[in-house]
Amino acid sequence: MKNIANVLILSFLFSFFLTVLIAKYSIPYLRKFKLGQNIRDDGPKSHLSKAGTPTMGGIFFVLSIVITNLIFRNFSKQILAIFIGMIGFSSIGFLDDFFKLIMKRSLGLNEKQKLIIQFFISIVLIVYLEKVLKLNLMIQKIPFLQQDINFGYFIYPILVFVMLAVSNATNLTDGLDGLSSSVSIPVFLSLGVINLFKHPQISIFSFIFMASLMGFVMFNSYPARVFMGDTGSMALGGAIATICIIDSMTFYLPIIGFIYMIETLSVIIQVISYKTRNKKRVFLMSPIHHHYELKGYKEPQIVTAFAVISCIFSFITVYLYFIFC
Repeated sequence: MKNIANVLILSFLFSFFLTVLIAKYSIPYLRKFKLGQNIRDDGPKSHLSKAGTPTMGGIFFVLSIVITNLIFRNFSKQILAIFIGMIGFSSIGFLDDFFKLIMKRSLGLNEKQKLIIQFFISIVLIVYLEKVLKLNLMIQKIPFLQQDINFGYFIYPILVFVMLAVSNATNLTDGLDGLSSSVSIPVFLSLGVINLFKHPQISIFSFIFMASLMGFVMFNSYPARVFMGDTGSMALGGAIATICIIDSMTFYLPIIGFIYMIETLSVIIQVISYKTRNKKRVFLMSPIHHHYELKGYKEPQIVTAFAVISCIFSFITVYLYFIFC
């Protein structure tokens, strides 16, 4: 246990400072090559001033996470599975960011292209988890129940849906300076605590991810000097979903990822309302963080409130897990 604590602390510090160094010396190059964000015309008008801010910053913390895990030899079949989820979905985001920057448009890959690639990566990951890690994916833990539930073959479409839903939800959450980073830090903290005794290597990975986000948010908080882009936001979703699937915690995701869920639901509700209620909207703009912007709240206020809510639900997740599992 003492050795695990040493590795955890040292890898945490190493990941934090490595991310800071990578970001500090890479941002000027992003500016030099004009890899700046194109702002959507239909977004809040206040965001137009952010045009040109370097994006694809998610590469900073993804690279830091991979290097840190390798240096501290925190590598196993389980960690490889998380790498597949994280890097696989991050690659989709990278392609999306790449086309946005090269084509100089606010939209990169179309939705159909994204879904096809996401579906393929999800299938590869699920096969790996079952055939290589020998996990019984059919058995899942359910919040508030002490007995695990066997979902049989129905679990496979559920898991694919979860992979797609979480990665797209974290992507939707990345709409304000520092929002996605700040909301995700307590999520990885809770995953680290949950896995500390059960899966020490996954725990170390989670703390490394948290540390890298803490380093990244120093450059991503308002006013942001760099955006994580789809490269980073989809990496978040891929890693979180994969860890929860390994832990048989798939149905805990609506709790631990409460903010991601609310952001996604706000978009769904807005679309349904617009199409079925004669173009009437429930929110001033979706995702919901834009609604609060248009209500007059400042970006730092919204980010702080959402981060606090994420901390609360992350704590609830840890509490429920140790009480019922």
